Amino acid sequence: MSSKVSLTKRIVKGKIYYYLDKNFKNANGKWKKASVYVGVEKPDKKKFERKRRELEQRIFLEEKNLEMVDTYKHGRKRLPRICLVFCGGTIAMKRNEHGALEPTKKVEDLTKISPEIKTIVDLDSVFVTNIDSTNMQPSHWSKIAKTIYDNYDKYDGFVITHGTDTMAYTASALSFALQNLNKPIVLTGSQMPPGDLATDAHVNLINACRVAAMNLRGVIICFGTRILQGNRSKKWSEVSQDAFVSHLTPDIGEIATTIQIAKDAPKKLPNPKKLLLKNKFEEEVLQITLLPGMNPDFIERVIETNHLKGIILESFGAGNVPTKENSFIPLIKKATKIGIPVIVTTQCAGGTSSHMLTYEVGYEAIKAGAIPARDMTAECAATKLMWVLAQTQNIKEIKKKIIHNYTGELRT
Repeated sequence: MSSKVSLTKRIVKGKIYYYLDKNFKNANGKWKKASVYVGVEKPDKKKFERKRRELEQRIFLEEKNLEMVDTYKHGRKRLPRICLVFCGGTIAMKRNEHGALEPTKKVEDLTKISPEIKTIVDLDSVFVTNIDSTNMQPSHWSKIAKTIYDNYDKYDGFVITHGTDTMAYTASALSFALQNLNKPIVLTGSQMPPGDLATDAHVNLINACRVAAMNLRGVIICFGTRILQGNRSKKWSEVSQDAFVSHLTPDIGEIATTIQIAKDAPKKLPNPKKLLLKNKFEEEVLQITLLPGMNPDFIERVIETNHLKGIILESFGAGNVPTKENSFIPLIKKATKIGIPVIVTTQCAGGTSSHMLTYEVGYEAIKAGAIPARDMTAECAATKLMWVLAQTQNIKEIKKKIIHNYTGELRT
């Protein structure tokens, strides 16, 4: 089938209309025809080229299963009401006289960096905290969730300013703490403070507000050119302006000259369920990255303190743990027997622990009582375990809840 751009003439009720047509393969590999209307007269070279670019843009969106979104709908009766939840991060910092970064003193200092925002949304703000996200605690997640819950009916969407280091943890935690979300909760931040020459703070804040005004639902990370499902995201770079990736789930959208949203992105439901607040988290959880030669005895000593409530093992490959020298199997058995769940994730950035039965070293862990995190990110698995433990200490119930899909956090 030809995939060249062709100028076609169509006659409707005796009138001639010109179109540009092109065959292409869509996101599902099926051939389709894309067309753009040119006019009633044959186009000159300049108009032909302009319409060709329009056609190629339309095909590009179809190929990536995206759709173009206009956030500035003409005739809108009012601007979307957005609540800015202030939680600090680099986006809320400025350099002092010594060149060191320090938190801004007021929320208004942040909103001043993007005065254009008031032309696209009606923005209010609420202060939660102003910290480097390295210092973010589960108590902060609870407070952020409660703040959104208390203000939920007043706004069309929410934007949370947050440091990048633990943004994926907070996004995952909020996706569990706020059940039945039917509005966008958008986290954003920046790699450079607003006062720096090449800062990304200005554009990230504007784009986050634009996304928060869209027909979307759920917890979202909007950063650089990417719009991602919050509980499927991971920070991959401390310097790139596209600091976050989603290895196992397609992006919700992309920010180019327009905002492009995937056609299957989660949209607002016409008859949503009532929003539920479940914002408690158990903090006594240990997350360990396995190393060759690691002796599990030190974890057993932590268990003996009677403070440990859950363990996450970032394993090798498909969920494999040592079973010979320095075997982790006795540890898994002991923990499970006394009601401490052991969740197994993988160190592979784009991997899963869904296939633990593939190798004996994974099978033995499952047999000992380990619970596979499947394709959840390590950040999501950690926050989900903390959330589940705050609801139940029953090992069977914990396993059921860990492998249950609540908000799209796992798919395999």
